[in-house]
Amino acid sequence: MDTRAVVTGFLNEVRSGRNPDAAGDYLAPKVLAHQLVAESPHTLERSPADYAAHVREFLRDYGVFELRVDELLVDGDKAYARWTQTGRDLAGRDGRPPSGAPLRQIGSACYRVADGRIVEYWIQSS
Repeated sequence: MDTRAVVTGFLNEVRSGRNPDAAGDYLAPKVLAHQLVAESPHTLERSPADYAAHVREFLRDYGVFELRVDELLVDGDKAYARWTQTGRDLAGRDGRPPSGAPLRQIGSACYRVADGRIVEYWIQSS
């Protein structure tokens, strides 16, 4: 699969929450995930099973959510995606109980693909 097909499939099938267990179809056995923790760069290793569990956490916290891909740009082995995720507050925030109120998260990531799988990504969300 080419970069666009891998990233599109990953976002539509796995990151969307529709089929987290398909993560192994799109992610390499070891993926470097570059993200911000308390505004500091942090890199961790993710596996397909670990990423599937991460998506199930979204489902627990947001309920069945919508992931709308707002932009996808591809250049060689890299793809930049920007999305909006909407769901409901099922987990509570800042020590408050769950409210059921609508939640919206805006995020973006740059994915690097090698041998038909995502091997690395850089992510930001708010």
